[in-house]
Amino acid sequence: MEESKVGLRERTRNMVRAQLADAALKLFVEQGFEATTVEQIAAETGLSRRSFHRYFSSKEDVFGQWFVEMGRQLAEALAARPPEESPWFALRRAFDELVQDMSARPEALDITRMVANTPALHATHLQKHAHWRDVLADVLQRRLAENGRGPDRIASVALVGAALASLDSAQSEWASEGNDLTLDELLDRAMNAVAPLSAPEDHLQRD
Repeated sequence: MEESKVGLRERTRNMVRAQLADAALKLFVEQGFEATTVEQIAAETGLSRRSFHRYFSSKEDVFGQWFVEMGRQLAEALAARPPEESPWFALRRAFDELVQDMSARPEALDITRMVANTPALHATHLQKHAHWRDVLADVLQRRLAENGRGPDRIASVALVGAALASLDSAQSEWASEGNDLTLDELLDRAMNAVAPLSAPEDHLQRD
């Protein structure tokens, strides 16, 4: 019974956090990050400023928490990739859900541009990179060890860093004026520029 109550409280907390995050992103897109106040975000969901701070430490934290959750999802996606895939190809496929989600959300372009053009969010963006690099490198290191290549931390961090740089490059081009390519196409192009993306069956066809 007590576990049931704890589970309910946690689900309720997550629901309120999600509502606050949606309200914040809506206001950020409509009036800009700097012009949006915590009070406005809270009011959108019928809460007070004090209540907002029970869920987020600041309006920057709205992005910070999203980045943490997405990092967890990316790590799970990478861990689920077939073991016969190369690390580079597995990293590309691990980005699929993120790319699809961003491509399907009309506001994603505006949010991408806002993050790039808002100095107050640059530190959060760097923290995102560091977090994603660490959690993805942890998974990649285990994959390398399981495939008999040894627990090579340097290789794992380098590969993940290159993949994240490719993602940044693709997002930057996607958000630029005059671009007519999808984020999916741009990410393929960026990652192929670093190293060829080849599926396991491609190797079989060449053998």
